[in-house]
Amino acid sequence: MGSKKVAVIAENYDFYTKLVDERKSIFSEIIEVNSVGNNANTLETIEKISHPITTDDLTFTINVKLKNYNFFQFKLRYEKFCPQHFFRFDSDGDTHRNKVEGIPFEDQKVPTPHFHKYHESGIEIAYQTDSLLDENERKALTDINLCLKHFFHESNMRLRDDDFSEVQLMTNTLGLNISSEDPNENITFP
Repeated sequence: MGSKKVAVIAENYDFYTKLVDERKSIFSEIIEVNSVGNNANTLETIEKISHPITTDDLTFTINVKLKNYNFFQFKLRYEKFCPQHFFRFDSDGDTHRNKVEGIPFEDQKVPTPHFHKYHESGIEIAYQTDSLLDENERKALTDINLCLKHFFHESNMRLRDDDFSEVQLMTNTLGLNISSEDPNENITFP
């Protein structure tokens, strides 16, 4: 992690904490992730969510690697407040280092899976929940739908009451896993 400060978050940290902590609503029971996003290696879908703190729409984004469905991200964004996401989950990827004053050295290195939020200084930090620290729970959370529920709990987002959305990947492929690998590669035909 870098130490680039996001001034709008540091200057409006009370608003930011309400944005993260207060209840948010999503309206899709099923979230289909079928389209390639900005990155040709990633599927992406964006859903509108609401928050009682504003009448503006916020967005919830799901990114999934095309060749590894266990590598996904969930992101919350309020573009009118801050141009980048304000809360994120990474299932896989690089270990991050929190270079923020006040975080003990032994807690600065944070492997994936982990969440991202902003420190009161406006610097993005990574952290793990108790569930992500427990080896058995961490393995279970490689399932995108179980992890989605964990994300919803951590970000205080719900469909209704204590209901959650469900992710369906590549529903437009009739259940076939599409890859660019040639199944006949390195096979000699007589």
